[in-house]
Amino acid sequence: EAVMEQNNKAEKFANIVSLDHVNILTSDVDACRKFYVDALGFKEGFRPEFDSVGLWLSLKEIPVLHFIQTDEELPNNSGTIDHIAFRAHDFNKFTARLKKHGVAYEDNPVPELDLHQLFCYDPHGVKIEFNFEGQCK
Repeated sequence: EAVMEQNNKAEKFANIVSLDHVNILTSDVDACRKFYVDALGFKEGFRPEFDSVGLWLSLKEIPVLHFIQTDEELPNNSGTIDHIAFRAHDFNKFTARLKKHGVAYEDNPVPELDLHQLFCYDPHGVKIEFNFEGQCK
Protein backbone atom coordinates (compact mmCIF):
# COMPACT_ATOMS: atom_id res chain seq x y z
CA GLU A 1 0.00 0.00 0.00
CA ALA A 2 2.90 2.37 0.70
CA VAL A 3 4.26 1.79 -2.81
CA MET A 4 0.84 2.61 -4.25
CA GLU A 5 0.75 5.89 -2.30
CA GLN A 6 4.25 6.79 -3.53
CA ASN A 7 3.24 6.05 -7.12
CA ASN A 8 0.10 8.15 -6.75
CA LYS A 9 2.10 11.07 -5.34
CA ALA A 10 4.66 10.72 -8.14
CA GLU A 11 1.75 10.69 -10.65
CA LYS A 12 2.88 7.37 -12.13
CA PHE A 13 -0.72 6.32 -12.70
CA ALA A 14 -3.21 7.81 -15.12
CA ASN A 15 -5.97 9.82 -13.53
CA ILE A 16 -8.55 7.57 -15.17
CA VAL A 17 -9.46 4.83 -12.72
CA SER A 18 -12.36 2.89 -14.25
CA LEU A 19 -15.15 2.85 -16.77
CA ASP A 20 -18.09 4.60 -15.13
CA HIS A 21 -21.05 3.73 -17.35
CA VAL A 22 -22.27 3.19 -20.89
CA ASN A 23 -25.05 5.43 -22.20
CA ILE A 24 -27.42 4.01 -24.81
CA LEU A 25 -29.92 6.09 -26.79
CA THR A 26 -33.27 4.39 -27.19
CA SER A 27 -36.64 5.01 -28.75
CA ASP A 28 -38.21 2.62 -26.20
CA VAL A 29 -37.11 2.76 -22.55
CA ASP A 30 -39.70 0.13 -21.60
CA ALA A 31 -38.28 -2.39 -24.09
CA CYS A 32 -34.82 -1.79 -22.59
CA ARG A 33 -36.21 -2.28 -19.07
CA LYS A 34 -37.86 -5.58 -20.08
CA PHE A 35 -34.67 -6.85 -21.72
CA TYR A 36 -32.01 -5.68 -19.25
CA VAL A 37 -34.00 -6.02 -16.00
CA ASP A 38 -36.41 -8.89 -16.68
CA ALA A 39 -34.35 -11.03 -19.07
CA LEU A 40 -30.77 -10.25 -18.00
CA GLY A 41 -31.26 -9.48 -14.30
CA PHE A 42 -29.86 -5.95 -13.98
CA LYS A 43 -31.32 -3.88 -11.15
CA GLU A 44 -33.14 -0.64 -11.84
CA GLY A 45 -31.53 2.07 -9.75
CA PHE A 46 -31.95 5.69 -8.79
CA ARG A 47 -31.95 8.19 -11.65
CA PRO A 48 -32.07 11.94 -11.04
CA GLU A 49 -35.08 13.80 -12.42
CA PHE A 50 -33.56 14.95 -15.69
CA ASP A 51 -35.69 16.65 -18.36
CA SER A 52 -35.39 13.53 -20.51
CA VAL A 53 -37.04 10.14 -20.04
CA GLY A 54 -34.48 7.53 -19.11
CA LEU A 55 -33.36 4.60 -17.03
CA TRP A 56 -30.27 3.75 -14.95
CA LEU A 57 -29.37 0.11 -14.34
CA SER A 58 -26.98 -1.06 -11.67
CA LEU A 59 -24.61 -3.85 -10.75
CA LYS A 60 -23.85 -4.03 -7.02
CA GLU A 61 -25.51 -0.61 -6.47
CA ILE A 62 -23.32 1.03 -9.13
CA PRO A 63 -25.19 2.47 -12.15
CA VAL A 64 -23.36 1.02 -15.16
CA LEU A 65 -25.94 1.34 -17.94
CA HIS A 66 -27.79 4.56 -18.70
CA PHE A 67 -30.59 4.83 -21.25
CA ILE A 68 -31.99 8.06 -22.65
CA GLN A 69 -35.16 8.09 -24.70
CA THR A 70 -34.93 9.98 -27.98
CA ASP A 71 -37.17 10.63 -30.95
CA GLU A 72 -34.16 10.50 -33.28
CA GLU A 73 -33.95 7.71 -35.83
CA LEU A 74 -31.51 5.14 -34.44
CA PRO A 75 -29.56 2.41 -36.25
CA ASN A 76 -30.31 -1.16 -35.18
CA ASN A 77 -26.76 -2.04 -34.12
CA SER A 78 -23.91 -1.12 -31.79
CA GLY A 79 -22.62 1.65 -34.05
CA THR A 80 -18.83 1.78 -34.05
CA ILE A 81 -18.72 -0.01 -30.69
CA ASP A 82 -18.67 -3.75 -31.32
CA HIS A 83 -20.03 -4.86 -27.93
CA ILE A 84 -20.36 -4.25 -24.19
CA ALA A 85 -18.94 -7.01 -21.96
CA PHE A 86 -19.70 -8.09 -18.37
CA ARG A 87 -18.31 -10.76 -16.04
CA ALA A 88 -20.99 -13.18 -14.92
CA HIS A 89 -21.51 -16.28 -12.77
CA ASP A 90 -23.65 -19.42 -12.97
CA PHE A 91 -23.82 -20.08 -16.70
CA ASN A 92 -26.67 -22.61 -16.43
CA LYS A 93 -28.88 -20.35 -14.35
CA PHE A 94 -28.16 -17.40 -16.64
CA THR A 95 -28.92 -19.30 -19.86
CA ALA A 96 -32.14 -20.70 -18.32
CA ARG A 97 -33.21 -17.11 -17.62
CA LEU A 98 -32.46 -16.10 -21.21
CA LYS A 99 -34.42 -19.07 -22.57
CA LYS A 100 -37.37 -18.23 -20.29
CA HIS A 101 -37.47 -14.73 -21.80
CA GLY A 102 -36.95 -15.91 -25.38
CA VAL A 103 -33.52 -14.28 -25.74
CA ALA A 104 -31.37 -15.94 -28.39
CA TYR A 105 -27.69 -16.27 -27.52
CA GLU A 106 -24.44 -17.76 -28.76
CA ASP A 107 -22.11 -19.69 -26.43
CA ASN A 108 -18.49 -19.32 -27.46
CA PRO A 109 -15.87 -21.39 -25.55
CA VAL A 110 -12.49 -19.63 -25.66
CA PRO A 111 -9.61 -21.90 -26.75
CA GLU A 112 -6.80 -22.36 -24.20
CA LEU A 113 -8.75 -20.58 -21.45
CA ASP A 114 -11.30 -21.89 -19.00
CA LEU A 115 -13.72 -19.25 -20.25
CA HIS A 116 -17.07 -19.23 -21.99
CA GLN A 117 -18.35 -16.13 -23.69
CA LEU A 118 -22.06 -15.71 -24.22
CA PHE A 119 -23.32 -13.16 -26.75
CA CYS A 120 -26.82 -11.77 -27.18
CA TYR A 121 -28.41 -8.62 -28.60
CA ASP A 122 -30.57 -6.02 -26.92
CA PRO A 123 -33.77 -4.64 -28.53
CA HIS A 124 -31.71 -2.10 -30.52
CA GLY A 125 -29.16 -4.60 -31.82
CA VAL A 126 -26.45 -3.70 -29.30
CA LYS A 127 -24.23 -6.77 -28.82
CA ILE A 128 -23.83 -7.77 -25.16
CA GLU A 129 -21.11 -10.21 -24.03
CA PHE A 130 -21.04 -12.13 -20.74
CA ASN A 131 -17.85 -13.89 -19.63
CA PHE A 132 -18.12 -16.99 -17.45
CA GLU A 133 -14.81 -18.21 -16.00
CA GLY A 134 -13.81 -21.53 -14.47
CA GLN A 135 -16.42 -23.51 -12.63
CA CYS A 136 -19.11 -20.97 -13.45
CA LYS A 137 -20.35 -23.08 -16.39
